[in-house]
Amino acid sequence: MPTWVKICGVTRPEDARAAFDAGADAIGINFWTGSRRCCRLEAAREIVSVLRPGELAFGVFVRAPRDEVRRIVDEVSLGGVQFHGGESTDDVAGWNVPTIRAVAVSDRLAAEAALAMRDRFLESRGAGYRLLVDHGSGGGSGLAIDDEMLDGLDLADAILAGGLTPRNVADRVARFRPFGVDTAGGVESAPGIKDANAIAEFIREARREQ
Repeated sequence: MPTWVKICGVTRPEDARAAFDAGADAIGINFWTGSRRCCRLEAAREIVSVLRPGELAFGVFVRAPRDEVRRIVDEVSLGGVQFHGGESTDDVAGWNVPTIRAVAVSDRLAAEAALAMRDRFLESRGAGYRLLVDHGSGGGSGLAIDDEMLDGLDLADAILAGGLTPRNVADRVARFRPFGVDTAGGVESAPGIKDANAIAEFIREARREQ
C-alpha cells in the first residue's frame, strides 16, 4: 500500500490543488492562532471550495474547546480533525470524521507510551483514528525525531512527522515503515507558502520504493 501523505499548513487554494494534483491523500488547515500558518475561516472556506470529491482536508486544532472545533468543522466543511495540543482522550474521541492525534515525542519512553496509548484507543474506540508522531518541540518546528527514539517501534498504523523534506522522507519511510507521513515547512518557500515542485518531489520520494 503506498505511503499515505498529508501536506499540512495549507493557507492558499492553489497550494491545496498542487498537493492533490501531485497525489496527496490529505491536506491540513491550521486554526491555531499561535501558528505562522494559521488560517482564518474565510480563507479556509476558499481552500475547501476548490477540493474535489474524495479530497480530504483536516482542521488542525490546539486545545480548542470542543464546541469551537465542531463549529469550525461544520462552517468550513472539513473532512477530518487533528488535535495537536495534548488533548485528553475524551476530547479526541467521538468525532464522526477521521481523527488524528499528534503526540510530541521527546524520548524513547514517550514514543513507546504514545504507541501504547494508540493501541488502547483503537481497541476501545475503533477505526477512523490515527496517531501522529512528531518532534518533542511540537508541530511546525521543522525538527526531525532522533532515529534511536523510533528504531524497532511499530509505526504501521501511525503517521510520521517532524522535519520531513523531499531530501530525507524516502530514507525515513524505508527505516520506520509508517502508515503515513506529514510535512508543512518541508515543502515551503516561506511559512504558509507551498512550493508545488517541492510537494510533487516529496510525494514521489515518500513512495519511491512502492
